[in-house]
Amino acid sequence: MNSKKTLIEEEEVAGWIYTFADLMTLLLVFFVLLFSLSSVEVERFEKAMRSLNQAFQGEDGANSVIDLPHEAPIKTEVPEEIEEILPATELSDKEGEKPNENEADAQKLAIESEWNRVSEDLNKQLQSELSKAIVEVSEPKDGKVVVKVQGDLLFSPGSAEFNTAMMTTLDSVVLMLKKNPQLRLRIHGHTDNIPIETTRFPSNWDLSAIRATNVLRYMVRGGLEVNRVSATGYGDSVPIADNSTLQGRSENRRLEFVLEREDLE
Repeated sequence: MNSKKTLIEEEEVAGWIYTFADLMTLLLVFFVLLFSLSSVEVERFEKAMRSLNQAFQGEDGANSVIDLPHEAPIKTEVPEEIEEILPATELSDKEGEKPNENEADAQKLAIESEWNRVSEDLNKQLQSELSKAIVEVSEPKDGKVVVKVQGDLLFSPGSAEFNTAMMTTLDSVVLMLKKNPQLRLRIHGHTDNIPIETTRFPSNWDLSAIRATNVLRYMVRGGLEVNRVSATGYGDSVPIADNSTLQGRSENRRLEFVLEREDLE
């Protein structure tokens, strides 16, 4: 009887072990399952990161900022410097500059045509003076046309008052300037090298300057805008002939009307 009771008690005492073992087994299976699920997520994450690295950097891209089991190879080669080619450099120099050259050529032709017209008009208006060799009109050069008048015919010796017979010549120059508002006038007075020393004209410089200024005043009174004309005396500093001869000194005594474009200022 006692043996049977002892066996039953031993069976009752050991029964909780089976229950505990079953519980531990279930917990083990549960944790294994969790671990397996977490392992699958890591693999999927690693696969996604590799795909992104390949998409953005290529097969040989640099390592990812996130540590992966297999690092991507680091590219150590330094690429050669690539010269940037702009669209303009693909054209030849001639083709690249062609539009600007065409525009410049067209502008140059227009200016030359304008000067030729001005020169022709001056020659027509001063035809009488030109035939008498009183006036000389130069060819257009360096953006200028020069009208040269003999000083002996325009002024009396040692005087700054110009001859009234030359007013038609001065009026022709004023008319030309009125027709061409884009032009301005510089009046240059010149003398020979024979010195003059009077109360009114202490030197050839003063004589040439006052002669040029008197002509300027006449033209302004004739309707020429004062801001388009200037007067300068050069004395005997710019000779065009030999002052050692009578003919040379006569040529040096002159008044020059220099016509030029306003945009040259």
